[in-house]
Amino acid sequence: MPENQSTIAGKVRGRTLYSHFFRRFFDNDTLSLEAETQTTVIRALCAFAVPTLMVAFWLLPSYPGRAIGGVYQAGRDPWLIASDRYFFVLYSFVAMGTVTTFEWQMLFPDRSDFLILLPLGIKTRELFFAKGKALLAFLAMFLVAANIFSLILYPAVSTRAGDNFWLSLYAHFVSVALAGIFAAFAMLGIQGTMICLLPSAWFRAMSTILQSLSITALLLLLLLFPLCGNHMQSLLQGRTTFAQFVPPLWFVSLYEYLMHPAAPPSAARGLVNTGLVATGVAVCVALITYPLAWSRQQKRALEGASSARRESGALFAGLLHRTLIKRPQQRAIFHFISQTISRSTRYQVYLAIYSGIGLALALCSIVTLRIPPGTSNQTIALALSNTGLHAILPLLLFWMVTGLRAAFAFPVDMLARWVFPINLPNPANDAKAAKIWIMLCCGALTAVVFCILLSLKWSWLDLAIQAICGISLALILADLFFVGRTQIPFTRPRMPGRANLPIVFTLYGALFPLLVYLTVQLELATEAHFAILVWIVLGTLGIHVVLRVADYLAQKGIIGGFPEDEGDEGPLTLNLFQ
Repeated sequence: MPENQSTIAGKVRGRTLYSHFFRRFFDNDTLSLEAETQTTVIRALCAFAVPTLMVAFWLLPSYPGRAIGGVYQAGRDPWLIASDRYFFVLYSFVAMGTVTTFEWQMLFPDRSDFLILLPLGIKTRELFFAKGKALLAFLAMFLVAANIFSLILYPAVSTRAGDNFWLSLYAHFVSVALAGIFAAFAMLGIQGTMICLLPSAWFRAMSTILQSLSITALLLLLLLFPLCGNHMQSLLQGRTTFAQFVPPLWFVSLYEYLMHPAAPPSAARGLVNTGLVATGVAVCVALITYPLAWSRQQKRALEGASSARRESGALFAGLLHRTLIKRPQQRAIFHFISQTISRSTRYQVYLAIYSGIGLALALCSIVTLRIPPGTSNQTIALALSNTGLHAILPLLLFWMVTGLRAAFAFPVDMLARWVFPINLPNPANDAKAAKIWIMLCCGALTAVVFCILLSLKWSWLDLAIQAICGISLALILADLFFVGRTQIPFTRPRMPGRANLPIVFTLYGALFPLLVYLTVQLELATEAHFAILVWIVLGTLGIHVVLRVADYLAQKGIIGGFPEDEGDEGPLTLNLFQ
């Protein structure tokens, strides 16, 4: 009888731990506010499910065997059908890769899991199985959400009268499922390998870099879908050398092979073998490294991390103290921002996501497919777009500034923020250190882009135009995104329901494309007529003055403020601080 009670108690603990770990995938400051977990889950699943539903309905009039408006539709080109299938495979791959990358910090247990749960008498084995079960359930839920509507609708839409519907359903299911499984387990295996092989300090640095590169690669594949879809015949018939390095092409080849086993595209068999072997390797690596990484994470948590610090950048900090940040209060805020971002994985996730989006858009703008001179019309190769190279700098600067602004809006520790209003009685002046911090980041990014264009053998005149346009754009963006903002970064509480959707849509739907387009056109026009550069400088100075005046009026309350800048009563100081 006691043994039965112990078994029942173990099952109860297992269910409780499973529920706890599953909720933690959603119940964090990066995704949701407190008590919003259920709403966040529903929104996330709907966001992943809707695109395939809309695309399947949108493709309905394009397939044969249907009379639209009294007119019988002709057969759809086989390579267009392959392009449609590629979208669903690509979406499953990108969706699962994005989910796994975004939840990067939650895939393995952190230090708090071991330090809080193990002293409660819970066995390590119970934690391991509960976490693993929750992780598999989480990934399976999003895999189903991302593909459920396409699995139901697309085979029914694309199967012609007299064809085998169940074959279409089977081919679609296998292809999109394997694409999603490979993406998820590949990221899981990469992180497990990094935890097992790298020291803690190296892992934290490499983790952020890998997150950024993963988001870049996934979004780039999605943005390049129209380009790849228009060259699907060349990609699947082996006329391009890079097709074997694009994972979604492995699984769309599997789709084509299952649908036409007697006469698949010429390169399909090789791509299918690559995809199946890669999926098996990814799953095996994830299953092997997960328990090993778990054990190492537990050892690090129980032993603790080294508290030794190294002071770096003293020369650079001294130069800043003598030039840009002379006041002690501004220096405190500046270094508070630097140390918070460098130590907190929460903000590194934000920066990785935003920088990944910017890099993906930049690469998408410069990469194109062209037919090399002297080759057959069916041979294509990667090439660089000159207009796209001009768009790199505005794209990266915009997403860097928006990413930093989003990171600044999340608090560090609301119980400790009393120290700022007490020691910084005039935050309107001191908070300008955040703008200086952003300007320095923009300057570093401009220098990197300058070096890249220099390696592509741009002329010094064109490089000078790029540098001046980058500095001007960084100044305008820093002023524009922080007009009237007087709060110190990381010290404001998140306010539920305060998101202004019209402003968000205006920012990303209108301002962002217009900003990039105008910057590119100005750069091209200035290269043709150098005198335009004078007007760019004068215009930048004029906009800067206008935004500074607007900033001053907003701080004084003369013009309307911003919802996130609404103040609170502040700490109780008993009138000891005047």
